[in-house]
Amino acid sequence: MEKPFQKERLTFRLDILAKEAIDANDGIFKTHLGLSIREVRALRIINDRPGITFVDLVQLADIERSRTSRIIQSLIKQGLVRRENDDEDARKFRLHTTDAGARKRAEAGTLSEELEAILLGPLDPTDIGVLDDLLARLATWIRSDDYHARLKEFGDGITSAK
Repeated sequence: MEKPFQKERLTFRLDILAKEAIDANDGIFKTHLGLSIREVRALRIINDRPGITFVDLVQLADIERSRTSRIIQSLIKQGLVRRENDDEDARKFRLHTTDAGARKRAEAGTLSEELEAILLGPLDPTDIGVLDDLLARLATWIRSDDYHARLKEFGDGITSAK
């Protein structure tokens, strides 16, 4: 039997798997928490990094700027996040969770763990450890200067061959 996506590129498979898992779980988050997965992601990051700026949140959450802005406004309106002007630069603001936001983040953490256990159901604990290690190694590699230098060399080689 052929494995799903067996002939597809790794980046495509990772993208599809992430999208399918997010789509499958988003409704559960909305039903149980009243928040989308992306809202939970932003809330988690804000809670774990009190005083984070909008720019840093956009980068860490990997959510488009205008969508992040709408998420922040929604979280503020729900009383889960508060916004303060930066003491040193009035053009910046810093984000903090409220007590209600911290409680909601804790609930979301529990729900996330339960859903992740279902997602990882076909893997045994050893497989999960190997997967975690491999993903960590790939994340370190694609964020490294060496990786970006290799990409630049590759790109320069294509450009010079034309």
